[in-house]
Amino acid sequence: MTQEVIKHLGLKSEVKPQPTEDINSELKPTSISDDYHEMIKDCFDMLGLGPDQIRIMVRSVGLNPAGLEIYAAFVKVVRWDASVVDMLGMMPTIEKKIDRRVRQSSMLRYSAFAGLWFRSPADVNAPLATMH
Repeated sequence: MTQEVIKHLGLKSEVKPQPTEDINSELKPTSISDDYHEMIKDCFDMLGLGPDQIRIMVRSVGLNPAGLEIYAAFVKVVRWDASVVDMLGMMPTIEKKIDRRVRQSSMLRYSAFAGLWFRSPADVNAPLATMH
């Protein structure tokens, strides 16, 4: 009906709109946890720590009083080596930098961040004994 009105008023020649199936976008939707994961992974990548040393998982841990979903990052030590031990010594500084990066992003408009939580492997004593 709208096309008929436009045609009748002589405002626009009749052009049929393209079906939406023809529109192709390379943008892929991501979740908030994926965005936190990428942000935190980038910080550890800058320190030279890769997936063979630590694993990062971000998940929702509840809701805050304002109703925003709270996310926490869980960092698991996969392999102990000198760079991982050095990283643990710098954790207060690293946590502050990650917190600052989260605050500077727009993530806190849509969610809350509970911080980093660390887990070590079950055989934590064996690797440390070999490093000293």
